[in-house]
Amino acid sequence: MHERIKQARLAKKMTQAELAQQLGVTPQSVQQWETSTEPRKNRVMKIAEILSVDAEWLLFGTAKKDGVPTKDFKSREVDTWDSKTPLNDDEVEIPYYKSIELAAGNGSNGGSDNNGYKLRFSKSTLKRYGISAKDVASFPVHGDSMEPVIPSGTTVFVNMGDKTIVDGGIYFIEQEDLLRVKILLRQPGGKLTIRSYNSIDYPDETIDIEKVRIVGRVFNMSVMLI
Repeated sequence: MHERIKQARLAKKMTQAELAQQLGVTPQSVQQWETSTEPRKNRVMKIAEILSVDAEWLLFGTAKKDGVPTKDFKSREVDTWDSKTPLNDDEVEIPYYKSIELAAGNGSNGGSDNNGYKLRFSKSTLKRYGISAKDVASFPVHGDSMEPVIPSGTTVFVNMGDKTIVDGGIYFIEQEDLLRVKILLRQPGGKLTIRSYNSIDYPDETIDIEKVRIVGRVFNMSVMLI
């Protein structure tokens, strides 16, 4: 979402300060939305209105509204492929652990997964963000605690080489043998707040930081909206 907010703002030829003024927030808030944290759902709707884009595009990256492309962005053709299609120069295969579900809820038990499924990802995108392909794996997510940003059924891509907690980042964590996808925030005294986007049904949890194992940071996701 960070990149899409920035892209839409620049397409509208607005500064961070100008967008902040219309939203009634500080320019620092807009800067954080474009780099590290994400706005609340009601704020996303207002951002979309101001920037003349579809809220679903901001949330999930879909490039159409009412069946046609949004006016500031163009759709492109997508090539079909299967396991026998050779990789092109900008592609790398990422393991997809279909049987290891990460829970956007109270938690999911882990397990081995040797199905050999692969998903393709752009080498240039990984390079741009300084992510090594050997550290990346993908997993399905189930549950509603991270909606609307990460709906049940989402596939998340995890950089397992990045275990540093950045406040507001989304992480794949292991907690008491449960596998979860959550927002993390450090607290004083060696504590950690585990947060869900669906904070009404899933209130914040604060625990000792040593009770959580950081598997990696979520840096990308793929969502089907049907």
